[in-house]
Amino acid sequence: MTTEQHIETLEGTERVEMFSDGVIAIIITILILEIHVPDITVLTNAGAWEAIVPIIPKLVTFLLSFVTVAIFWVNHHHFFYLIKKSDANLLWYNNHLLFWLAVIPFVTAFLGDYPALPLVVSLYGFVLFMGSLAFALMSNYVFFRSKLLPESVTVGMRKAQFKRSLLGVGLYAASALLAFVSVYISLALFVVVPVYYFLPQLARKKQV
Repeated sequence: MTTEQHIETLEGTERVEMFSDGVIAIIITILILEIHVPDITVLTNAGAWEAIVPIIPKLVTFLLSFVTVAIFWVNHHHFFYLIKKSDANLLWYNNHLLFWLAVIPFVTAFLGDYPALPLVVSLYGFVLFMGSLAFALMSNYVFFRSKLLPESVTVGMRKAQFKRSLLGVGLYAASALLAFVSVYISLALFVVVPVYYFLPQLARKKQV
């Protein structure tokens, strides 16, 4: 028997999910708190527009990070829907994921201030890479190294879900490295990942 099989398991994952939901809700809230209301020096529409323009990069990065964190949450929800038990390893894999998600508000604010600096763009990509990697590591543990899933979840289903999680890992790794070649390529990759996760859902809705 493997080491993982000796770890005590508990029925249900409600506490893990509730804790994760609370942390992710706080993370999303912090994202918008990083954007401050601009000072309007001239009280006209033109003056208001002049005050808004400088914070547009912050608004764009907020939108990007909001969607990204939301996708993490949706995937997290579907992932835990399959799991019927929990153990200490799962808790720490989940904590590892939440750690990197908690860093997203910081790198989001950093990117909003300096969207053209390669190092800043690379740092944003690195944090998203680590978040995706943490999710993949947790998936690998649950799907292939634990006894937390019911027998109805076949090996084929596990492999398909795990492979899907690897795309984000690869693209975010590429975005962190390519930022030093072109920040625009990295920024484009930040958009590609959410689009990739949205399209299958849209396709399924059209088939219904």
